[in-house]
Amino acid sequence: MDFLMGQSMVLVFIAVSLFWLLLLTLGLKELYSQRRRVARALKEENLMDTLVHCLEELQLIRKELQRFESDQQKMRGVLKGAVQKVGVVRFDAFEDVGGRLSFAVALLNEHGDGIVLSSLNGRQESRSYVKPVEGGESIYTLSKEEREAIAKALE
Repeated sequence: MDFLMGQSMVLVFIAVSLFWLLLLTLGLKELYSQRRRVARALKEENLMDTLVHCLEELQLIRKELQRFESDQQKMRGVLKGAVQKVGVVRFDAFEDVGGRLSFAVALLNEHGDGIVLSSLNGRQESRSYVKPVEGGESIYTLSKEEREAIAKALE
């Protein structure tokens, strides 16, 4: 009985060893394959030339990245002043004219600075007004519709 148990242990050891040898062989085969690919890539250049080339490419990439970062900073500055918030209110300015043809439009940047444009449309004439807005307020008297347009833009 002990003899059979000893033989089965030996067989298990041999099976595990063969399996391990198979894994090592596959790993070694992959390593040789990678080595061949590198050797082919370096066939016309030596290792030092390749490293110098890679470093030069890396420097170019860094310069390009710095240029992109600089451009991005400039764009952030431009966007701070750009119209980012818009509020529109349509209304009837006069009792004898329907269809809500009059309107107030607030065009503001991220700080609530910009303009509010109003157009009052009647049967005989139209009037347009532009008022500056700073921080959501104007130094000029605002109509109810203009205040509403600014409020909508700032939502």
